[in-house]
Amino acid sequence: MSLKTVMPTTSKILAKRADGFTERKRQLLTVAMTVFIAAVAIMMVGCQRKPVLSHARYVHLPAAGWQQTLPLTFTPEYDDSTATYDLTLAVRHESSYAYSNLSLVVDVIAADSTINRLPVHFTLADEYGNWSGGGFGTLYQDSCTILQGVSPEDARSVVVWQVMRDCDTLRGIIDVGLFSVVRF
Repeated sequence: MSLKTVMPTTSKILAKRADGFTERKRQLLTVAMTVFIAAVAIMMVGCQRKPVLSHARYVHLPAAGWQQTLPLTFTPEYDDSTATYDLTLAVRHESSYAYSNLSLVVDVIAADSTINRLPVHFTLADEYGNWSGGGFGTLYQDSCTILQGVSPEDARSVVVWQVMRDCDTLRGIIDVGLFSVVRF
């Protein structure tokens, strides 16, 4: 075999390797770009402003039950007097709670003593008796935002009354809580 015969064969092999190497580079570049785009997307989602819980307070109810004549009073705390907040009411109940709903009246008292009365209705279970909200074991929690964009002057005090019909003492509600969440 002569050198000329070997050379073209070697050139063809090198050309194939060069093409293969170029294809391999293209594949690596595609993978690298995909990873880069995914990383940027994750960073963008991670950098979005999320609600910041300012304060939360729960009132534990007596084992004998929550009487209609016993209001729960909350004093929301605010970290920044110039910010606006969302107020969220939360209810924890046992799986033995006898009703599928909970009716409340919430009085929001402003700094100038005006009262904003809000009816709040929780649907705690569907028509088949499946509890909504989150929970584990025999305890469940539901929550709902009762006011949005509130300044600290608009809500100095919050009073919560249970107003279930034909039920002077409500059993199965364990805790009622109030959250103030900073709005962006």
